[in-house]
Amino acid sequence: MSTNTQQDPSDPPSGMASVIVDTDVVFGRTVVPTPLHNKPLKKDMLGFEYAEHSYIGDAIDLTLANGQKVAATDHEFTLKNGLVVTYGQINGLSGDFYGTDDPISDGKDAQDQSTRFVAAFNKLADVSSRQPKEARDILAVLQTEVDAVNDALHNTKTRRSRTASCRIYLGLARKNWDHFGPDARITYNAGHATALQVAANGDLEKAYTLNAFADHFLEDSFSSGHLRTPRRGLHSMLDLTADACAKFMHDEDCAIGLSVKNTSGETWACYGDKRALDEVDADNVKRCVAAVQASADEIYAAYTSKTIPSSSSYKAWTIAPTLESALGTQTLGPLFKYKDSTQKDVERRKVIENRYMRDLTMSWWFWSTAAECKTNGWWNYPITMDGPPKIVPWTSFAVTTPRIWSTRLYYQNPPGGLLESIHIDGQWTGGVDQPSLWDAAPFTPMAAINWDRGNQIRVYYLSAEYKLQEYCYIDGSWSQGALNNKNIQAASNTSIAAIQYGDNNGGVHIRVYYQDEGSRQIKEYCNDGYWFEGATLTSALSGTSIAAIAYDFGGLQFRVYYQAEDLYIREQVLNDNGWSAGDFVGGKAPGQTRIGALFGSWRGVVLDVYWMNADLEIIRCVNIDGYWRSSTVVGPLMPGAKFAPAQWEGGKYIRVYYQSADDSVLEICNDNNGEWYSGVTVGKA
Repeated sequence: MSTNTQQDPSDPPSGMASVIVDTDVVFGRTVVPTPLHNKPLKKDMLGFEYAEHSYIGDAIDLTLANGQKVAATDHEFTLKNGLVVTYGQINGLSGDFYGTDDPISDGKDAQDQSTRFVAAFNKLADVSSRQPKEARDILAVLQTEVDAVNDALHNTKTRRSRTASCRIYLGLARKNWDHFGPDARITYNAGHATALQVAANGDLEKAYTLNAFADHFLEDSFSSGHLRTPRRGLHSMLDLTADACAKFMHDEDCAIGLSVKNTSGETWACYGDKRALDEVDADNVKRCVAAVQASADEIYAAYTSKTIPSSSSYKAWTIAPTLESALGTQTLGPLFKYKDSTQKDVERRKVIENRYMRDLTMSWWFWSTAAECKTNGWWNYPITMDGPPKIVPWTSFAVTTPRIWSTRLYYQNPPGGLLESIHIDGQWTGGVDQPSLWDAAPFTPMAAINWDRGNQIRVYYLSAEYKLQEYCYIDGSWSQGALNNKNIQAASNTSIAAIQYGDNNGGVHIRVYYQDEGSRQIKEYCNDGYWFEGATLTSALSGTSIAAIAYDFGGLQFRVYYQAEDLYIREQVLNDNGWSAGDFVGGKAPGQTRIGALFGSWRGVVLDVYWMNADLEIIRCVNIDGYWRSSTVVGPLMPGAKFAPAQWEGGKYIRVYYQSADDSVLEICNDNNGEWYSGVTVGKA
């Protein structure tokens, strides 16, 4: 069909109208749960998970009129209406929040495009009945988003506020091809040329503000979802589902990524919105920052030289991906593509759910395609090549072993539910084939303990509000625990460790370790028949993994393993003299590496500590008879992968559960301190 002229002649099924209305057609700035939620915050700007355009714009340096170089984040501009903003804040407001309904790239020539660009910029900069208060209100909401991303919070209240505040800008999203493909290049060129002229005329500050507005569209040219989506062809003033179709392709390409190259022949992987600050996109982000830096440097050069380069020599385009490379053969087959160079007709992937397919069809319609994408689950987070995974990437694990050959393993699915795989005498059941037990915060940490041969199990995790929670398994049924009434606000990037031990009177004692909100110290919460606040241990790396063991050797001893701010794995010990630093110092590891610990008794006192090193290998450091020795368990794994060790028979049989590159849950085994060997696939993603 020609998507510009034809409509689906059939009637949509009952209830489809509400599906279409609920389809999000807003492109760009959206805070989502980030798969790097336990990544440590670094002191340089490149370490923060920041609202993307603002982050990139504020990551560059600006040269002021006096020749002084300053960080863009430290230099404020005052617009005509009195609004005070940074370069990056202008980046973030440009286009997505401020513009006109006359696309800049629709201008008939360079002069018309420049006129449209200035009109769009003035929606932000000029005095009006709404400005500057409206922009300040929006920035206040966006700063909440920035704070939320820094803490890896999925703050639904913030998202609702932003939607309400910015509903008047939804029209911009309906005609936003300025942000896509060749139109984004036209739009950037128009704005950059305008800014260069202002700089050459002697007003450097104003030139920078104009250029910051233009750089938004340059930054879009580093977003995979903006490179090959046929945005103009997927638009209809009468049919919202046309724009929704563009949004589905945009989100798919952003999440899965494209292989691109620039005019210098450099090749890299490019991802997009919502993944711009993900680790896999680090190379692409660095290149984007370099292009924005080159863009700003040209403004200063025009100011000092009073000359203006031609658009064909703009340095940013020597750094950016070429459209030809994005449109070339990719692992991800395009959801939509122009049929030919006339760019009038749009073809669609013949089988929507086959992302490897390159066969296209003209027999499709807006509403039915949008409805299928909306309801088939393939666009639910996280978006992957092979469709909705059953296990969330970067899941945490908790494991407990009630008796020999009996294991309970806990991990998370993408909607946030906790899954339980049960191993009894050689057979695994449950897991991805069963409903989740309960819901938790995205990427929640977990810990599990048991007693009474598994008739009593406790699982510790975080709620959606990052409160420390307990779920209890008692003689065959699950229920919420008393800890939930304590309203313990944990840090959003905390780890959790838990231990239990008995006394001579048959009593059971529980200790839970975590970092609370606003503190790097490891805290202890205790249950000796009732819950109460325990000791405060040492200060540690924010978001450190925590592992804990308890054993009786000349008296009850606790050991808590964590990562210090120097990134070494260290130990706190509790004995009759209280808590103190232990002798153990493990290897230096990537920030917030996963740590596990076991206590073994079948060969005497055996301390067993695990972590992931810089080569993405799980390292085992074992202490037998007072001597530590290290070896590799398995690797390399995907960056940030979690794991959990478990044991039977006092450490005679050890199992380590971890996540593979395809997000499945695997097992590696060691019996009688022999060689490690591969176990089963516990959960297939």
